[in-house]
Amino acid sequence: MRNFNITSTIFIFGLLFNSLQAYSNGPPNARTGAPGELTCQNSCHSSFALNSGTGNVAIENAPAEYTPGETYLLTVHVTHPTQHRWGFELCARTESNGQGGTVSVAQPSFTTTGTQGGITYLKHISAGTFNGQTSGASWNFNWTAPSEGTGPITFYSAGNAANGNNSTSGDNIYTTSLTVTEMESCIATGDVNFDLNINVLDIVSVVSAILGNTEFTPEQMCAGDLNGDSSLDVLDIVILVNLIVG
Repeated sequence: MRNFNITSTIFIFGLLFNSLQAYSNGPPNARTGAPGELTCQNSCHSSFALNSGTGNVAIENAPAEYTPGETYLLTVHVTHPTQHRWGFELCARTESNGQGGTVSVAQPSFTTTGTQGGITYLKHISAGTFNGQTSGASWNFNWTAPSEGTGPITFYSAGNAANGNNSTSGDNIYTTSLTVTEMESCIATGDVNFDLNINVLDIVSVVSAILGNTEFTPEQMCAGDLNGDSSLDVLDIVILVNLIVG
């Protein structure tokens, strides 16, 4: 009986060790804190309350507005002044909680992806925990924006600022979210001052912008780029004059 108890104890410790090692190679899917999801603070790293302490997780380099179909290089950044092992998980969701664009690996030596319920989860692997590194860690990833008409996309991420003791104790879990909106479709009308009329005032504004005397907003650039070459020049003025005189 004693040998059985010793064997059972060794077996249980082995399972726990393997579990810890597996989590250092990436957390389970659906641990980002997105709507309907838990975080690793709920199930394992529970020494401290969620988002307590002086650490942080942030999603960086995202555009305020995205262009449908364009690919962006974004970053997840976890910080803490005293911890020295790091982890994270991230997903991108639409307003209806579906997959928001395409999340893909930019650093295969440090990150991987998993899929659950149609959602892609980006996460660290063992080498991406940067064991022994102080202050924080960051991971880059690619995000390809969804098709036109999808609407706002929200990124959800949970970060682990860990102490590297090969257990789930003493670690801080942080969550964050970031919403980017879809850039409205551009229609070149010639009405660069948005007074609902196309007249000589629009010509004056376009000329001023071409000469560098006026700085156009992206919306004004769109309205004035009548030949669709992504710039304002004399050809746009010619087309604008023709629109006015009929």
